[in-house]
Amino acid sequence: RYRNRVRVSRALSRIEDGETDLAGLAHTLGFSDQPHFTRVLRSELDHTPDQVRSLLTA
Repeated sequence: RYRNRVRVSRALSRIEDGETDLAGLAHTLGFSDQPHFTRVLRSELDHTPDQVRSLLTA
């Protein structure tokens, strides 16, 4: 669980910096694939990556 929180924190930072390639981001952060990344992000934050991007850029 700690590892996922660290990876989600790094993902948030990258998304806020303008990262758009979610598959590449997922791979870079150690997720098996983009759907795995999306599931973990949703379980940790109750939002999908697109929702998080919208919230961070609003």
